Amino acid sequence: MIKENFIKLFENSFKENWDKPALYDYLTGIEKSYGEMATKIARLHALYEKLKIRPGDKIALSGKNSSSWAIVFMATVTYGAVIVPVLEEFNHNDITHVLNHSDSLLLFCDVSIYKKLNLRDIPNIKGIISLEDMTVLEQRQGGELKRVVASVNALMRRKYPNGFSAQNIKYIDRDNSELAMISYTSGTTSLTKGVMLSANNLAGNTMFGINNYAKLGVKLTSSLCVLPLAHTYATAFNLLVQLVAGAKITFLGKIPSPNIVIEACRKVKPTLLFFVPLVMEKIYKIKIVPLLENKYFAFALRLPIIGKMLYRMIGRKMYKAFGGKTEDIIVGGAAFNPEIEAFFHKTGLPFLVGYGMTECAPLISYIHHSEFVPTSVGKVLPGIMEVRISKEHENDEIGEIQVRGENVMIGYYKDEEATRNTFTEDGWLKTGDLGMIDKEGNIYIKGRSKTMLLGPSGENIYPEAIESKLGNMPLVAECIVVQNGTRLEAWVYPDYDTAEQIHLDPDKIPTIMEDNLKTLNSMLAKFERISAIKIAPEPFPKTPKRTIKRYMAVPPANEKESA
Repeated sequence: MIKENFIKLFENSFKENWDKPALYDYLTGIEKSYGEMATKIARLHALYEKLKIRPGDKIALSGKNSSSWAIVFMATVTYGAVIVPVLEEFNHNDITHVLNHSDSLLLFCDVSIYKKLNLRDIPNIKGIISLEDMTVLEQRQGGELKRVVASVNALMRRKYPNGFSAQNIKYIDRDNSELAMISYTSGTTSLTKGVMLSANNLAGNTMFGINNYAKLGVKLTSSLCVLPLAHTYATAFNLLVQLVAGAKITFLGKIPSPNIVIEACRKVKPTLLFFVPLVMEKIYKIKIVPLLENKYFAFALRLPIIGKMLYRMIGRKMYKAFGGKTEDIIVGGAAFNPEIEAFFHKTGLPFLVGYGMTECAPLISYIHHSEFVPTSVGKVLPGIMEVRISKEHENDEIGEIQVRGENVMIGYYKDEEATRNTFTEDGWLKTGDLGMIDKEGNIYIKGRSKTMLLGPSGENIYPEAIESKLGNMPLVAECIVVQNGTRLEAWVYPDYDTAEQIHLDPDKIPTIMEDNLKTLNSMLAKFERISAIKIAPEPFPKTPKRTIKRYMAVPPANEKESA
């Protein structure tokens, strides 16, 4: 058990950092101090008390990243209730399922999400409150929610007649073993499940972040929140770690296009940056690929001395574009294209790739960028997590990655069978990821056990490795490799934006895919070779991390193909 009490971490931080800036909404320019945040948390505690919300009750939260989102999250966990973040990109059916399955009593959300819902379909919900202005959007017939919300000012005056101050911050005494959060996954190979995370799971991630950067002598002062806060990666490191450190969190609040991210970084000058690979890959395509298309520049990059100088020049420019104060750029949440990763590594950009999953709240492995080995995902968190490789045969190099430790979930909410199937008999969490560990302790992920395919003679085929090669080829926006009988096929959604920019006739795209197929197969072992590239008429369905939902990526019937 983590020695620091999860809730008391924030009680102490809000007191100590009362006058410091805490939350900043990039779109509106509105800033809130730790004291203002703590006061709004106290108002929500008063609301919960009046509504007779009890510790352990579930409160749902859904919306774009904002100060209000952070305040509702922190108010709920410091009250002792269980927060249920709902990804705003979930569709109506998924949101309704989460609200009902989680037994949530209240929902805080953006108006755009409220419009997707019907209160008749969510019978446990007493009412819905707007994240934009904390007004009641709808309440159960005969309910008291509107009256109680209107009475919060009076409740605060009675409870704190001299005004609310740092001395008034006193949060519930609740053990780290208690349930703090239910995070509903939206994975690439399965449907939504409720991951039960204890306060200890969240404290394990939080204290690793705090202690790691304290050990490195890094003072966390500023964070730019790009990823959806409803995902545990952003929850842990863009929110919880930053609030314990007394840092200022800037919420981007819009789609993170490369230009918007870079503009925000220049203003915010973040100490740490947390990205999914898609963000880095977009930056590469928009900022780097045009340079590489210049044949003289591309030739110069291949020269030993001049090339090294040019790579470092690109790295310095990118570092400055990211604000010039970034200690670590942490990439995680999905597989990183190895060619793009190798390019960034040559530039000296201070980035690393970590590894985690919702079931570990989320972190399993990390290493500082100065020790990072490309294509790895760092080393298991020392003193917090353990890792082993479960091999089918003793001589196998690759096997399933299994973990145990402080960050591992309690289980799946109301799903004992799924919980039982996810753990080994001796208590290790089966990640479903295939990988290996080198003698230095670096972990390498080779693919998902559920996506691994078998070749004609029983060879293991990892579709992600093929997809990373195909994804770098001309006019490939998205791709997925599937098995059709004994044949491997690749489905591609073309990059129509680029085709339009270069005035390419769309009818010529199949010919380009034929060239891609030949190039791709020349890079693959015989048993890995693709029989056809098929063109999908629309983008593939994705998780909020922008990874393709393989189990939903059903090929359409009337496709074009290159064979």
